[in-house]
Amino acid sequence: MKAISKETARQFLVCRQDFGRNERKDGTLAAIKKLECVQIDPVRVIHRNQHLVLHNRVSDYNPSYLETLLYKDRKVFEYWCNEKSIIPIEEFRYFRYRMQNYMDFHSPFYERLKANSEKLKAAIRHVQSRIDAEGPLCAEDFKKDGRVDSRIAQRVLNLLWDCGEVMVHHVEKDRLYYDLTERILPNDLKVEIPSQDEYEQFMLEKYMKAYGLVDVRDWGFGWLSLKSAQRKAIIRHMEKNGKICPVKVEGVKIVYYILETYLNVIDASNESLNEEKVRFVAPLDNLIWNRRMISEIFDFDYTWEIYKVPEKRQYGYYVLPILYGTRFMGRLDPKLDRTKKTMIINSLLLEEKCFEKHFISELAVALRKFLRFHDVFQMKIIKTEPKKLKNVLLAELNHFVSL
Repeated sequence: MKAISKETARQFLVCRQDFGRNERKDGTLAAIKKLECVQIDPVRVIHRNQHLVLHNRVSDYNPSYLETLLYKDRKVFEYWCNEKSIIPIEEFRYFRYRMQNYMDFHSPFYERLKANSEKLKAAIRHVQSRIDAEGPLCAEDFKKDGRVDSRIAQRVLNLLWDCGEVMVHHVEKDRLYYDLTERILPNDLKVEIPSQDEYEQFMLEKYMKAYGLVDVRDWGFGWLSLKSAQRKAIIRHMEKNGKICPVKVEGVKIVYYILETYLNVIDASNESLNEEKVRFVAPLDNLIWNRRMISEIFDFDYTWEIYKVPEKRQYGYYVLPILYGTRFMGRLDPKLDRTKKTMIINSLLLEEKCFEKHFISELAVALRKFLRFHDVFQMKIIKTEPKKLKNVLLAELNHFVSL
C-alpha cells in the first residue's frame, strides 16, 4: 500500500487535468484524449459544460475547435461514457458492443423509449428509410410528410442513436441532424465488435485512467452496472495481478486505488505543479466527477444545485467551484445575458474571509479570460462574500471591463 499526503493526492489529481497546457484544435483533441472523455450537457446558462471543460485545458479555446473535430474531421464522437460524452473516434469499435446490446444497458432518459420500442417500429422504419434516401435530417424535417410527428421522430432518432444506427452529422441552430452511422464513420476506422469481456476490460481501464484515484464505493465504477460485491471482486483480482495499487491518503478513512502505471506519476506530481492559477471549474468537469472524493481529499463540499427548487439552493443555479492551484477557494454563480452582452455574477463566495493579494490578481485574470471566452466586456457583480471582496476585485478589473 502506498501512503501519501492530501497535498500529494491533490497535486496528482490536478496535474492530470492538463489545465492550460494545450493550444488550438489539435490541442483540443489532445485534451480530450488525456481526459478520456468530456461530458456533454445541453444547459446554456453560459457556455455549455463541454466547452467550459475544454476552455480550462486549451489556452485559446474556441467552441469551433470542438465542432470541427466532431462534425468535419470526425476525430471524436458522442456516446455514453461518463453519461453522454465526447470520446476519441479510434475507440468507437469498443462502444459497438454496447450499441449492439443497448437493451442490456441503462441509458439515462431513454428507458421509457426503449420500453416502448415495439410500438415505435413503424415510425423507426419510416425515419430510417427517409434518412437512407435523403441524407442528414433533424426531427423537424419529419413534419413535412405528416406521417411522423416531430416529437415522435426525435424519440426514434434518440433510439437509433442509442443503438448506433445513426450518429449526429451536424448541428444547425441547436438542431441535431442525423445520418446513418456507416456514412459518417471514417473509411479507415476499425469497427469490428469486441466480445463482452473485451468491452468490460476496456471500460474498466478507461474509467481508472479518467478518475486517477479509484473509489470502489462509486456506483458508476467502470461505467458498468456493477453491484458492490462485483466492484470489490474486480479490485481484489486486479490488485492480486499487480495492475492496481491501494493508496492511503493521510486523514482519509477509506482506501483508494491507482493503476500501477501511475505510481511514478503520483511521485512526480509535486514537481509538476509549480504555479497557482485560478480556474472556474465546470459543474460536470472531470476533476469533480467524484464529489465524495473532492470532499475527502480537497476538503470542499460541492453540490450542483441546478435541479433544486430555488428556495432550497444554498449557493445558486449554475455554480462553478473556484480552483486556485490545488485549493478550492470558493464558488462563482454566473449568468450570461446574451441580449445585453453582459456577464452577471449573481454571487462570488469565498470559503475564507481573508484572501491574498496574489489570489485577487489571479482571480481578476481568470475573470478577464472568462469574459473574453464568452465574447463580452461588461460585467455586473451582485454579491460577494466577504463583502469587501467586491470593491477590491472591481479595482483590479477596472481597466478591462465596463462595470
